[in-house]
Amino acid sequence: MVEFIIIAPLLLFVCFGTLQLVLLYQAKSTLDVAVLEAAREGAVNHGSMHAMRSGLARGLAPIYARQASAEGAAAALANAQADASNFSVITVLNPTPAAINDYAQPRYYPDEAATYTEIPNDSLMYRDASVPSTASSGMNIQDANILKIHVHYCYNMYVPLVNKVIYYAANVIGPIGTGGILTHEPARPDIDPYGFPKNGDALCKVKLADGIKTGRWPISLDSEAVVRMQSPVRASALNDSPNPTGD
Repeated sequence: MVEFIIIAPLLLFVCFGTLQLVLLYQAKSTLDVAVLEAAREGAVNHGSMHAMRSGLARGLAPIYARQASAEGAAAALANAQADASNFSVITVLNPTPAAINDYAQPRYYPDEAATYTEIPNDSLMYRDASVPSTASSGMNIQDANILKIHVHYCYNMYVPLVNKVIYYAANVIGPIGTGGILTHEPARPDIDPYGFPKNGDALCKVKLADGIKTGRWPISLDSEAVVRMQSPVRASALNDSPNPTGD
């Protein structure tokens, strides 16, 4: 009995830690699929950031599913949409601004009575594959029609105790309360309410007092996806949904 009492806390922590790591692996795998879905949405919607964020939310919904019902699915999607808007940053790595400047041209759409500046996407296999001498991007028009995105996502860890320990370890938290990681930190709230994170992520960090109150302890996950554009890239569409700043 004495031996069990001594080892039980450590054993419980190891079990909780294993569970949280499994959930992290599941979240990363889900994120990889979600980012690909986001890229596919962008490919058929002129590179629209809004469309990519919607695709990302649909892909992330399984992480938030708690009930196997229509109501549970709707709630999961709503939570995923909120986190996709507030706790994810989508960066378009390609086409670059230089590529857009090289190849974008105005095109008039009679059915919309509107003109958009976009990179032509039709008949790519028949277009000249050489790089023009005037192209500052250093790529041809076929490469300019490749959409590559990077997603930085804050996953909320929710296994008790372990979530806080991993958050502290990932952010290399400095000075804390006198009683260690279970106290009401930070030690110097007048200077830094985030607890002096040495590697603090601008988006995926929380004020320690808020973390204790809400139980939200996020960790950053990253993923990338590459797809061929199925519609012309529009410079305006790439900025139709601003990323959160983390302020």
